[in-house]
Amino acid sequence: MGACVEYEEQASLHAAEALEGEEATRFQAHLESCAACQAEVASAREVLGLVALPPQTPVEVRAQDGLGSRTLAAWRREQTRRGMGRRALGSLAAVAAVVALMLGPSALERLKAPHPVTTPASVQSASARDDVDAETLAAFEAWAGLDPLEDDGSGYGLDEDLSWDDSDLDGDFDLGETL
Repeated sequence: MGACVEYEEQASLHAAEALEGEEATRFQAHLESCAACQAEVASAREVLGLVALPPQTPVEVRAQDGLGSRTLAAWRREQTRRGMGRRALGSLAAVAAVVALMLGPSALERLKAPHPVTTPASVQSASARDDVDAETLAAFEAWAGLDPLEDDGSGYGLDEDLSWDDSDLDGDFDLGETL
């Protein structure tokens, strides 16, 4: 036989010692006169006793005792480390600003000042290099079996000049061997 319908939930809570105040007093008064509720509470206590945790070992007690202080110390170390990083970054930014303010005007003056143009000797001998480059290019074209690259660039126009209705574009393209 189970507990009274109106006290069924309270019987489980009483067995777990979760009832408080006036509710606990009222259920205790009912429990003294109801054998079914007494049996329900005893059964619930037996089940709760099976799932209860075993007592803590001395190692667990020591670990739990120092947990709060270790956690707080680790948090303080982290806050201190972050603060030092922020201070270092702020100091670096201040030094960079001072250097920029000190060197900024002189750098601007150097940029604004006209620079004399001199012609280095390497530029004067550029025409000799062009001849060598033309000879080298011709030798490369002959070696590679290419047509000479003497295009003046006039064959290249804008995309607007191209006709997309060209009959050469119709049909399949020969793309060569494909993988």
